[in-house]
Amino acid sequence: MTSGPESPQRGEASTSGDAAVDELLADLDLEEKIGQLMLLFVPVVAPEAAAPMFEELRPGGLVCGGGEAPAFDPDEAASMLAELQAENADRTRRGIPLVVAIDAIHGNATVDGADVFPHNVGVGATRSPDLVRRIASATADSISAIGVHWNFSPTADVLRDPRWGRYVEGYSEDPHLTGELAEAEVTGTRSRDEGDVATCCKHFAGYSVPENGHDRSPANVSMRDLRTRILPAYATPIDAEVESVMINSGAVNGVPAPASEWLVTDVLKSTWEYDGLVVTDWEDLARLIDFHDYVPTYREAAKRCLNAGVDMVMKPKEPAEFLETVVDLVESGEVPRSRIDDAARSVLEFKASLGLLDGHETGEVAAENAVGGFDDLAVEAAEKTITLLKNDGALPLTGDSGTVLLTGPGTDSVNMQVGGWTLGWQNIGNGEDVAAAPRCTTLAEALPRRAPSDVTVAHEQTGFVSESHSYDDTYALDDPSLIASRAADADAVVLALGDGPSAEWYGDREDLHLPETQRDIVSLVAEHAPSDTPVVGVLFAGRPLGTTATIEQLDALLMAYRPGSAGGPALANVLFGDTNPSGRLPFTWPSNVGAVPDYYNAAPEPNDVSYPPDAEFDRDPLFPFGHGLSYSRFEYGDLSVEPSELRDPDPADEVVVSFSVTNAGDRAGEHIAEAYVDRSYGSVLHPRRRLLGSERLSLEAGDRTDARIAVPLERLAVVPGDIPGRAERRIEAGSYRIAVGDCSTELAVDSPVSIGSYVPVGERGRR
Repeated sequence: MTSGPESPQRGEASTSGDAAVDELLADLDLEEKIGQLMLLFVPVVAPEAAAPMFEELRPGGLVCGGGEAPAFDPDEAASMLAELQAENADRTRRGIPLVVAIDAIHGNATVDGADVFPHNVGVGATRSPDLVRRIASATADSISAIGVHWNFSPTADVLRDPRWGRYVEGYSEDPHLTGELAEAEVTGTRSRDEGDVATCCKHFAGYSVPENGHDRSPANVSMRDLRTRILPAYATPIDAEVESVMINSGAVNGVPAPASEWLVTDVLKSTWEYDGLVVTDWEDLARLIDFHDYVPTYREAAKRCLNAGVDMVMKPKEPAEFLETVVDLVESGEVPRSRIDDAARSVLEFKASLGLLDGHETGEVAAENAVGGFDDLAVEAAEKTITLLKNDGALPLTGDSGTVLLTGPGTDSVNMQVGGWTLGWQNIGNGEDVAAAPRCTTLAEALPRRAPSDVTVAHEQTGFVSESHSYDDTYALDDPSLIASRAADADAVVLALGDGPSAEWYGDREDLHLPETQRDIVSLVAEHAPSDTPVVGVLFAGRPLGTTATIEQLDALLMAYRPGSAGGPALANVLFGDTNPSGRLPFTWPSNVGAVPDYYNAAPEPNDVSYPPDAEFDRDPLFPFGHGLSYSRFEYGDLSVEPSELRDPDPADEVVVSFSVTNAGDRAGEHIAEAYVDRSYGSVLHPRRRLLGSERLSLEAGDRTDARIAVPLERLAVVPGDIPGRAERRIEAGSYRIAVGDCSTELAVDSPVSIGSYVPVGERGRR
């Protein structure tokens, strides 16, 4: 592979372009091309300040950022963006429309009254690409209605460390499940009739595995791990031709990702032949100086990132400095003019794909379509995420439940229910007193409405204050004796627990305990409730939160994640049995923070290690990946794999896992059947377990159905060879154990087969 600043940055298809892009690019001068590489922050470009900024900078686009639209009111947001588009058209020579970007990562949670869907970590529990596609389409409808063209989603970062502040934004710790759901978000957005919203796969690559669990801290990743458990998650949406890719804001193996020519050009653009738009994250050029301590000057930061292959820069800290600096870098020969042409072409082709260069009226929006219309989808999504982790006969509640005590900070907290990136970066209004709010029905509102007529819901509030841009959320328990006495008189108790909203580094955690006040509430109820009174926990959290000592005091536990607008009704339906829970954990729930990182598809630990019986450290997870109970009982049988023996397999081959599922319970329910593979012995340590695929089934009580899961052979691959881990990926010969539930069978691979690289191998690696 060639390298260096004079290297070609794109394949043949990207340099041909259509006539409109060719004509426009040929007419732009150097400063106009550089202007197209900038995404400016909307609040900085307020309408009254826009004219001189557009005249001087001629920017390529605007970013709303931080979970906010230009205004919370959708009509005001649409009007402001239309005004900025008109101002740009008047003040720039060619009037190239601005592309407008936003972080609508769980619905358009940026404008007043919008439906908010569950955060990705909960959606991962549904194992449902169809649901993701419909959420993506609804989100695109909403943001398009206010004049936004570009959604910074999906997140394809695999989840490894629950201390990480952005854990809530990822789908799963499994790379193939993550990739499958990220791809569904891309195709769901694209499926709309208008086709005027683009997606962005982020954060390429390795962002979610910082060594210390802190956001944007360095990741140290072996080449083998990168290629087998991290890169596949990004490959799937990129194969689906996602329109843009956002580069990891952190550093990988000692090099900040935006400055890595190996990652951006050698892997993404050359080996993967990706010809879409490549954009940095927020202020990442400045981060190379003042965060990573990697280069001493802004000039050097711009040079490194542009020569690495970045096409567009999100929120350059000083836009005029960026323009002046890049002009000088080009004139001095430190950044080739061809690199600027290539980046500007990427931006223009991106805009052309959105219809922005063919007379599309950017001001024609319909803000009234930005809110409402998705209530049923919000309920369905929240119900399917809910994961029943524990149930000692406490659920579902019945009409004989008498008095149900509902308490805990999550009972009436919209912030805990919807999470961060909702009408603000950290929380609603980012700590400011704002009138705006998402559509939301809390558990305190929904549970009494759903309760049978002879059941009384006694709601006792406990205090919660969400501190924006802080780690100091507060949880008050003003009158413990009141909670104790109400628990003593209750026929059932529902405790709504969890933590407050947060985003990025403000969400970093040092432990996985529930806040102390909430542990006190659990202990109070467990101590004072009669022994036959079921105590049910409902957890609002974007990560595994709660350890053995607390969870042991509960008779049942529902993981609600961040369920969004309809979390209250969805939970009420599950608690009273109208909905049979079907979610499966998308991550491993470690027994304590000392076990982190603990992910299910790691290499097996030595099997001859034993701990003394009184050891405080428990090596087994509290709940394993894929765990999820039901109010029904599902039985498997007739498991087979076809073919059961592979002779001289082709890399594109599939095997089909077939089995029967019977609902042996007394109520209907949806059930997610999952196929796994493991094997012993090989040239390297094989993962202890890998998810091959899932099938969501709906079965009435007593019904039986046949199911099949088609498995790409690639999912059996490992990277062979010694420690450097640079060999071609390969499916090794040998016996593989395929398991569905408590059934298992064997797949024999008679001869090894190489299936490509993911990274450059030799002169030119190819997937």
